[in-house]
Amino acid sequence: MLLVPARPERNVANGDAPNASEWASLDAIASDVRSCTRCSLSETRTLAVPGEGSEFPSIMFIGEGPGFNEDQQGRPFVGRAGALLEELLALVPLKREDAYITNVVKCRPPENRDPSPDEVKACWPFLEAQIRLLQPRVIATLGRHSLMRLFPDARISDRHGTIMKWRDGIVVFPLYHPAAGLRSDRLKQALQEDFAKLPQAVIAALDASREAPPDGDGSRPADDAPGTDEAKDGGDEPQMSLF
Repeated sequence: MLLVPARPERNVANGDAPNASEWASLDAIASDVRSCTRCSLSETRTLAVPGEGSEFPSIMFIGEGPGFNEDQQGRPFVGRAGALLEELLALVPLKREDAYITNVVKCRPPENRDPSPDEVKACWPFLEAQIRLLQPRVIATLGRHSLMRLFPDARISDRHGTIMKWRDGIVVFPLYHPAAGLRSDRLKQALQEDFAKLPQAVIAALDASREAPPDGDGSRPADDAPGTDEAKDGGDEPQMSLF
């Protein structure tokens, strides 16, 4: 288990605003996610969906929010979109359990609507803490909401499949959401092509981590989360066994 100094007591269920540096483990985050009532999504959820996967992932996948199946099971990407995600992971190749998978919001928006800005902001401390504990080399965003959480001005149609520098040597690699691939053969093909480039993103992150100066744990408050560095092409690096 990943450990950092113990966090002070607080009552997330009653809306206390946590700081991302306070959680000592992924299990502590998950426990607080499951009892959280910081936004109205808690009133309609069946189960909250904290996330799951490796505690030492090279790649962290961040989707937008749980759907019906996820809400019923408390696990991310277990419906049809999840089946396509696993199919796409096989192209890397990468096993689901070797990555970490979560969402921008941890509870299902009713009728699968887009999460509101207030809901995204309320959930940001949980996601920020997960990033801090996991220290992934690459964050692969799935869909426009997760990309815009890190780069508010970015357009998924322009940036998908490109390498974007974030902070602390972390590379962001935008991808269409697998649900979009279920609706469009064109977007499914784009997803397949982009997933095949994920090893290049890991190589870029390794290079970036060597260049980045040390600056603590990199945590920032929710309103200061976005990155500002320019995106760049992934290049023509060969695929390697990096996972």
